[in-house]
Amino acid sequence: MFHNSTINKSLLSALDSEDDNIIIQGFMERYSVSCDEATEILNETKKWLWLASENIKEKKGFRLFIDNSLMIIDEMWHNFILHTRLYQKFCHEKLNTFIHHEPTPASEKVIGFDSEAEKQKFEKNQEEKLSQQLSYIYDKLGPETLTKWYEEFPEKFNQKKMQAIKR
Repeated sequence: MFHNSTINKSLLSALDSEDDNIIIQGFMERYSVSCDEATEILNETKKWLWLASENIKEKKGFRLFIDNSLMIIDEMWHNFILHTRLYQKFCHEKLNTFIHHEPTPASEKVIGFDSEAEKQKFEKNQEEKLSQQLSYIYDKLGPETLTKWYEEFPEKFNQKKMQAIKR
């Protein structure tokens, strides 16, 4: 599944945490999901955080971003952050760096455009960023994770379904 045994050990360490039940219970209090679903979402969120830490360590020339496909991962991340001590411990002990959660800057959000050329330039830039991210996910975590994050999760946890399961 993974292309490098060092990456594999690092990722497996990040996924192994004794504090998961507290985070899972917190998520289940906010969303009507099963314990198995919440566990899966937390594991995928920890994979995302691990990937973000790898991106930082490797000093890639791009930043990872959360788009609509990853909405459920973002919601679990918010839940994880609410448990500040556990989140800080996870980042420090498992990732060796703190992963900050920052909102998307206004300059990267879709707003009105003065011209069709400006709109096309923005869309092309967004497509290039997404392509970089998809390639990075594929290279670091493999096709199974890419499929789960960009096909399975968006179908199972789209915006309408997220509203329906929110408590």
